Amino acid sequence: MGEASPVVRAARNGFGVLLVALLAASIYQFAFVEDSSLIVPALWTLGAGVFYASKYYYDRTDPDSSD
Repeated sequence: MGEASPVVRAARNGFGVLLVALLAASIYQFAFVEDSSLIVPALWTLGAGVFYASKYYYDRTDPDSSD
């Protein structure tokens, strides 16, 4: 099995960060917060940000990548 493309690696990073952040936020919200409406949109923004930052990083460091 070959190396994953930069987009796939970026998607993995974004998905992993999103899952960990959602789990942490859910635990925090269950324990301490009664009403918070901005956590889920903020976590989607975080996941998308990590995806694009990772994609940019892997595109720059992988000379064999093609669009």
